[in-house]
Amino acid sequence: MTKLEFVSVKLASWPARDRHMWTIAKQLRDPLNRQAIAGRWSPDTIRLTEEAYGLYLGWLAAHGQIDDDLRPIDRIDRNRASAFVEAYWQGRAASTVTLAVRGVAYLIRACHPPDGLPWLTRSAHALASRAEPERSKALRMATVDELLQLGFALMTTGKRDLDIGLRQGARIFRDGLMICALVMRPVRRRNFAELEIGRTLIVEPGNIRDAFRKTKTGSPIEFAYPECLQAAFAFYLTSARPVLLSAVAASDSAMLWIGRCGRPMDRDQVGKRIGAITKRHLGRRVSPHLFRDCVATHIAIFDPTHISIVKQILGHKTLAASEKHYNHAGSCQAASRMRDLVVRMRTVEESSLSDGRLSLPARHRSARG
Repeated sequence: MTKLEFVSVKLASWPARDRHMWTIAKQLRDPLNRQAIAGRWSPDTIRLTEEAYGLYLGWLAAHGQIDDDLRPIDRIDRNRASAFVEAYWQGRAASTVTLAVRGVAYLIRACHPPDGLPWLTRSAHALASRAEPERSKALRMATVDELLQLGFALMTTGKRDLDIGLRQGARIFRDGLMICALVMRPVRRRNFAELEIGRTLIVEPGNIRDAFRKTKTGSPIEFAYPECLQAAFAFYLTSARPVLLSAVAASDSAMLWIGRCGRPMDRDQVGKRIGAITKRHLGRRVSPHLFRDCVATHIAIFDPTHISIVKQILGHKTLAASEKHYNHAGSCQAASRMRDLVVRMRTVEESSLSDGRLSLPARHRSARG
């Protein structure tokens, strides 16, 4: 079925009344106030909700049904909702449609608390419960061994190119380091993309580690990379990254991951780049988020007696707030155990970056990113 084109109206272009009510809803942060709904949402939830409601506004505008005097709750009824879903569903996955409907329902609930439109919220939840993934996640996953082999092969090739004066080696080395770093510590894409030298990436002699104080769950994460990546990080920071930065005059960015134009990569660029590289070399697109599934599956298969560390490795929040410090200590211990497990499985010495034992297909050399 042909996918119909939909354009999400940006917040700045929303009708004034909708924009005002949504702004108010996001500012209510009192945890004891039942009407303070959106004020407790994460930035990602806010962004997805705005994109979804923007899609609905764009659809209304395309059909000449925008009335600037209406409130969000007055812009939708069962007939309009059905027509929007029918149009948006053409050529799209059920999960994509579900996100759109749920976003519209949640925004209306936030702007008209505490209940919004109960029938619309129920419809969104019903869609979510019936939606089945269009693609099997298992078919898209890769093994930890495959990912590490690819990552170290990229770094070997990137270093070799830089040694002979080819600037493209900096990008290739960066790609390999990103893949290996995500395997060693599969943090969420936002945290990974926001690694900043001196703030969330602590660089000390022989000790390079992540230190996140602000995460999705609210729990801090601190993790030191194993020895087999310490030398790789050092080479990237002193040799590869400066080459990437040199594309922009007088660049002084402290962000870790630099794109081919000399500017920091945002989370979307990081996701697209890793997906493109894994698709090219492994035959399937492994997103940064899917790395988390790959690592969890690896633990379940190869170290099932320690399956309990998955919660700490992935940074999932526990229900008992009183265990906050205990769980943080458990996270550090679990991360160390994960490092030992991966390093035992693949013994890759620092010399692997220069002795040519790992090779990369030549087609990567023409890649842009």
